[in-house]
Amino acid sequence: MKYILNERYRLRGWQDAHTGIYDTAAKTSKFLPKDLFLFLMRCDGAHDIEENNLSDREKKLFEDVTKAGVIRPAEFAEFLKPEQEYKVYPAPYKRQVHWSITGACNLKCRHCFMSAPHAKHGAPTHEQIITIADQLAECGVFQTGLTGGEPLIREDFLDIIDALNEREIGIATIYTNGWLVDEKFLDELDKRHVHPPFQLSFDGVGWHDFLRGVPGAEERTLHALKLLQERKYPVSVSMCMHRKNRHVLRESIKLMASLGVRSMKCGSMMELGEWAQPELHDLQLTREEELQMFEEYIPQYFEDDAPLSIMMAGVFMYTPGDPKWEIYNRRVCSKEDEMQMPSCGVLLNNFYIGAEGMVCPCMGMADCGYAKNFQNLFDTPLKDILNGEKFTKLCHAKVGEIRDANPKCRECKYIDKCTGGCRNAALMAGDDYYGIDPDLCWFFEHDGEARVTAAAKDAFEAYLKRNPPKERKPGVPMPEGEAPDCP
Repeated sequence: MKYILNERYRLRGWQDAHTGIYDTAAKTSKFLPKDLFLFLMRCDGAHDIEENNLSDREKKLFEDVTKAGVIRPAEFAEFLKPEQEYKVYPAPYKRQVHWSITGACNLKCRHCFMSAPHAKHGAPTHEQIITIADQLAECGVFQTGLTGGEPLIREDFLDIIDALNEREIGIATIYTNGWLVDEKFLDELDKRHVHPPFQLSFDGVGWHDFLRGVPGAEERTLHALKLLQERKYPVSVSMCMHRKNRHVLRESIKLMASLGVRSMKCGSMMELGEWAQPELHDLQLTREEELQMFEEYIPQYFEDDAPLSIMMAGVFMYTPGDPKWEIYNRRVCSKEDEMQMPSCGVLLNNFYIGAEGMVCPCMGMADCGYAKNFQNLFDTPLKDILNGEKFTKLCHAKVGEIRDANPKCRECKYIDKCTGGCRNAALMAGDDYYGIDPDLCWFFEHDGEARVTAAAKDAFEAYLKRNPPKERKPGVPMPEGEAPDCP
């Protein structure tokens, strides 16, 4: 009997990963054991697969992929469509690109590290957008987070969605200030069968307009959140903390939870772009002030029954229902593992494209002095950038390389709990990609681990008594939107 891949699947390979399968419905790629991949290669409508002649291993594979709906019996003279046949992309695998489709914005945020109020990075033409979409498809990048500036100010935004759909590229997240999110816009997404997660910013009850620089921004953001809740879009929120809004953290998180927000990130701003202006220095929280703020709020968070998933800078993170909370800053790596463990897991599978076409490992690197080292895909094809030795080395930086580059690390008593910290923070501190993350050093040197543990202990125990943790099966991922990736 002949079997065939269901139409939603394509057999794919990348320069560094050859046995993949792409799901066009979920817009996700998976990498398969070689024997399973070779078995699926035979499910092309041309090869006979006699169950009685299969080995025990092959019978198990056959049973699993049939049950999962990956294959089905082929009709008479039915063969794989050309787009389903095995194809190898001319680039290493990247799960997702974070893409600024414009450097402009309709708000005047005081803290914008991209300086979008002045459109510092410009905006690509529609033709350039299509060129980038083509290059993403050519490289097998099938998930994109659309950001800006403010992406929704583009008159061709829906045309961009159409172009991505035509290339089977999924929308991982739309990052927006919410001003232009309305019923008509969401109706247009529905027409296209696009239902992506959204990430909005909300900078505190009564303080959102102050940071966003335009009266009415808070009202428009809250309205957008209500619409997205009604339409059942997954939503996460980021809150930028400063000296004027730190007292409304608890109130703001409770409000966000009431509007259906699944996860929230809270932390101080980067001293780049607009926030680097001298007149704003007095608003920036010191490291000690930020940690004290989180120490105060953590017990309140559990007293409020953990209303949503949260990440407080690198200090604290928790997903409701889990049996334990985590300190993101605390990542264990022994000397034996340091040359195999990546310094940042996000950089392995993601990258960033700026509005001017610059390609770099992470969005936070786009405006630092080191940015002059990154290439532009309007000058160099994306496949060549991603294959480039320098870019690959940056994305695959190992913990041991950072430790070797910094004698302080080798002498530090916290070395086994630290993997070098954020590469963005290191670049901001001194334009050294392999440099020290001063925020992480400060956290350990000022007993941050012990202080956070003390703040959480009693309140978390009481919370677990009221809310026994859910059991999660091994290997089952968190529900979408529950746990942020990066502080």
